[in-house]
Amino acid sequence: MVGTTLRMHLIAALILSTSQPASSQHPWQKPPVRRPTDIARIVGELVQRQPSRDLNIVWVWGVDKNHGRGAHEYGWVMDRFVNTLLPEVPRVTATAAMYFPTTAQWEKADLVVFYYQQREPWRPQQYELVDAFQKRGGGLVFLHLALLEGSGEALAKRIGHSYGVRDTGRGATRWGVLPTPIQQTDAGTKSPLLEGFPRNVDLVDELYWNLRGDPTDTIPILTSPAGPLHASSGPPKRAELDGQTWPVMWTKVAGPGKVFATVLGHNYFTFNDPYFRIILLRAMAWAMNESFDPFKPLVTLHLER
Repeated sequence: MVGTTLRMHLIAALILSTSQPASSQHPWQKPPVRRPTDIARIVGELVQRQPSRDLNIVWVWGVDKNHGRGAHEYGWVMDRFVNTLLPEVPRVTATAAMYFPTTAQWEKADLVVFYYQQREPWRPQQYELVDAFQKRGGGLVFLHLALLEGSGEALAKRIGHSYGVRDTGRGATRWGVLPTPIQQTDAGTKSPLLEGFPRNVDLVDELYWNLRGDPTDTIPILTSPAGPLHASSGPPKRAELDGQTWPVMWTKVAGPGKVFATVLGHNYFTFNDPYFRIILLRAMAWAMNESFDPFKPLVTLHLER
């Protein structure tokens, strides 16, 4: 009965979501159309209805002044997850933090999600809070431009990769359209975050490449070639791509703490894409050492704008 109800919910919500308008990084980009049967197959049956313990999730957001509507919607995404989606999960408490959590939030949190653009580089005392959180097993999720923090070097040590704003011998980080589909790595095919997905995954968003960090310190699960730089009048042609395998999503284990990070999150509609929601919600549960099951209904809940 639970599985049938969930599938019906998936189908109804998907039909509603595909009728909604959407904005994107480039006018030619459109949100992918997902088949309800594919979503239901990847999500799987809902068996465990609540987490094994009370969970505290902190969502960090900020104000974007550099993009028009449809991109970097930090406030909208925070509101959707903190006030609408996550409260639907039993035993989950979600709170918002603007730019950086308070000490009390760090101490109570099981997971901290960063989706924002920094105002100023973190101070040493702030990194100390991050370090203490990871040492006690806290989970971290970093989305899109949250990867930009200071020079990027200090953040990369904590989360694996970061956006580098200056030349440290290999140039600054670059940005452009995400060539799609993107490819699962061998590690990705074994990751619970991508279970059920095809080897090539169609996601529509922006790509950052030439990130800071030690590639041997992370587990990339989705990668992509890069190019062309900046604006694109259409899908990049094969000849315009560099043929390299830049990380699009990766995980990192930092002692008892876990990290999930991705360069994706530019487009407004990305957070209404059931495929992206599956990966994000799986990653959030994984970082807290919890089952994805209680979060499954959120995959297609309130997909409308």
